Amino acid sequence: MRIRQLAICSIMALLVFLAPAATTAQGKTAQQFYQEYVAAFAKAKTIDDILPFMAAENRKQAEATPKAERDKMFEMIKMFGHTDIKLLKEEKGADGSTVLSVEGVDSDKKKSTGQVTIVKEGAAWKIGKESWTTKS
Repeated sequence: MRIRQLAICSIMALLVFLAPAATTAQGKTAQQFYQEYVAAFAKAKTIDDILPFMAAENRKQAEATPKAERDKMFEMIKMFGHTDIKLLKEEKGADGSTVLSVEGVDSDKKKSTGQVTIVKEGAAWKIGKESWTTKS
């Protein structure tokens, strides 16, 4: 009986400790999620490092690509990536998505603007679509 009470108390303490972390993770804004993605992308060595951030459809497509091609594709994406990304505007979509208008610096050190669609899958934000434009 004493062991059962100890086990229940331990589980309750663990739940009390973990509950705020779970609530915080689910309570992120699309902008906070995107900032985490940008930081993870900067550190990523392979596309596998950013798969958790990708919407299911995009992730499925990436995982279906042969590994050798996937690695080359990711190298090119990294090479043409953007830095110094700043949020310009955030718009809520009727479907629950959020479109972020952003600006950054491309690999040629030119100012670029982008549109990033952040979608909800279950309780988690994911990168749906990202497109960038650099004006000459």
